[in-house]
Amino acid sequence: MNRTLALMLAAALGTPLAASAQDAGVDPCSLPTLERPTESYPADGAGSVSIDAPLRIRYTPAYFAPGGPGTDPTRLLDVRRCGAGCDRAACGDASAPVGGRVQVLGDELVFFPDALRWDTAATYRATALGRDGDLAVSFCTGSSPDDLPPVLGAIDELRSDPAEPRCEAPDGGFRVGVFFRPAIDSGPPGSIEYLLFQTRGAGVDAPILRDRVRNYPGEQITMAFVLPPDEASTPICVRVVAVDGVGNFALSDRRGDGDEACLDPVRGNYFFPLCGASTRGGAGGGAVSLVALIALALLGARRRRRG
Repeated sequence: MNRTLALMLAAALGTPLAASAQDAGVDPCSLPTLERPTESYPADGAGSVSIDAPLRIRYTPAYFAPGGPGTDPTRLLDVRRCGAGCDRAACGDASAPVGGRVQVLGDELVFFPDALRWDTAATYRATALGRDGDLAVSFCTGSSPDDLPPVLGAIDELRSDPAEPRCEAPDGGFRVGVFFRPAIDSGPPGSIEYLLFQTRGAGVDAPILRDRVRNYPGEQITMAFVLPPDEASTPICVRVVAVDGVGNFALSDRRGDGDEACLDPVRGNYFFPLCGASTRGGAGGGAVSLVALIALALLGARRRRRG
């Protein structure tokens, strides 16, 4: 069984990729990536979508990079209005095409209707094409724009545990887990995305995007990343950013003072920095530096380059 077939079977069957690859005699760290759209904002089936929220379709990394398969993005997305009310069954042959502007921002296609707003209380359907698969999404709009940022509280827990070697950390290290309560927003909950930044640590001279997840139902959100041993030699600090469907954002708060949360990865000590206004290595003015990078993160994951 070749590597591409092993990958496709793993995705189709919903089995763990590493286990499927190993069973097929394939190195799971060298498997090719399927090139396709992976998720949408708003989510498929979302209701009460803000009428000023763009449609964002995220593709696999580097899909729109030079030499990638996404050479003509205007032909990759078809958006249609199905009718009034939230009736997904209305998305049939009678649906009308929606004119609009398509932009490529990082690994995403972003669609703005010509009117810059969706019709109120209407159902829409979109189909995004990819080289290795397509993505279909339908959603229903609400009646108002989203003018307010989400509300995000403090990081409740920051924890580190020894991590075994894995593809992104062949030498092992420490798995850093971040736990907090979901953000609250006036738009659909499924349109909220969380970005986890490391703001301090060995070799960190600017905030680094470590993880990103979309909002999901529950009382607690979990984010995590593996810190290699050479990057766990000093305490680290992290901060979470919640971004809603129109780009409004809020930063995680320590205890009402706007500070980050910190951890000694080796000892597992969770603490708050004594001075949140300065950061060794040039990441000082933590909130200012972080806010400056949020826009870059939304254009595509800025991930740490390792030499």
